[in-house]
Amino acid sequence: MKVLDRGRQLSSIVQDKVLYHRSPKWLTSPQYAREFSAKWHKVYDRTPNIRPPVRHYGALTVDLKRKLDDEFPEAGVLKLNKALLYGKEGWIFSKEGYLLPDHSWYGYYVGEMQEVPRFPPRGKRLEGVCLSIASDFAVRGYGHFVIDCLSRLELFYKAGFKLTDVDHIFCPKPTPGNAQFLFDQLNIPLNQCIWADQNAALRADTLLAPTFPGTRRNYPKWATEFLQEVFLPSPPQPSRRLYVSRSGYSRNPENEAAVHRILMKYGFEIYDPTEHIESHRDFAEAAIVVGGSGSGLTGLAFCQPGTKVLELIPTDHVYPYYYTLCDAAGLEYGCLVCQSVHERGQDPWGPSSYNFNVNENEFESALAQLTGEDKST
Repeated sequence: MKVLDRGRQLSSIVQDKVLYHRSPKWLTSPQYAREFSAKWHKVYDRTPNIRPPVRHYGALTVDLKRKLDDEFPEAGVLKLNKALLYGKEGWIFSKEGYLLPDHSWYGYYVGEMQEVPRFPPRGKRLEGVCLSIASDFAVRGYGHFVIDCLSRLELFYKAGFKLTDVDHIFCPKPTPGNAQFLFDQLNIPLNQCIWADQNAALRADTLLAPTFPGTRRNYPKWATEFLQEVFLPSPPQPSRRLYVSRSGYSRNPENEAAVHRILMKYGFEIYDPTEHIESHRDFAEAAIVVGGSGSGLTGLAFCQPGTKVLELIPTDHVYPYYYTLCDAAGLEYGCLVCQSVHERGQDPWGPSSYNFNVNENEFESALAQLTGEDKST
């Protein structure tokens, strides 16, 4: 992980071959606590971010490890006064004007944050104690909501806090379906919720701020352990074979009909998680999961250890989200790299909208290896 000197002005710095400007001054939470006598409740120490080799099925390969950070920073809860909660992303500024980036998806890559104010606004006063579990992209983003937001409660509870300790909870409003179902199970008082997508800037008298779980695209083991412990205290016996469909969204196989025919030969269900209120339990019942890169694979966080996973990775959309999520959950991860119909060039920003082609022979060979059944004849 690239860690810059404390409080350094990032007025002009090169990160990942891109020049950024006008970034605010910032401090990590432990640094801020030492500098300004705030309370830092450390829950997890800094740990190396070590991942196993990626198993590729097929001729094409990608370097998923290239976007891994070297380590996870300290994780915990920072308690501070008169802090600013800015925008739907929930960016946190101290009363002294420091951005606290370890609460954001961007982490120490501060220069990549778009529209971050160099001089934060005053904000509307929020009396009492506020807990923030807001995070970038979590407004109407299922995967970011479940993992980036809800798993922060692990840090909150492990730091010794309870929901009765707070007057307000700043978080994205869950979308209908599984996100709403999971949120309801947490027994969070709705009358205390302040929805992040409806507020531009709030100044909390006292803020309790759990840090981001891991680093962007890199999930720690404790996040999946928390989600399973809370939502699946008695996990089912895995036996199902799921193909996670992205019907109605971008990044689908161009030859989807052929892909479905092969899947049916090997006993897979064509599964659309948006149609199931308790999709987390369906993933927990899966012995094998196959699917294209996208938030539909968030349910891998609920799979049982040893579940086999085949991610279909488009060449125009190469990110280690589900590689690290599978490793965190103890799953057997593999990928089949598929040629996208268009390419955006080296290191594009954000998700690709392009479909991809699945090599049918390689796909069937991968399924035969995963299932132990050869039905190619």
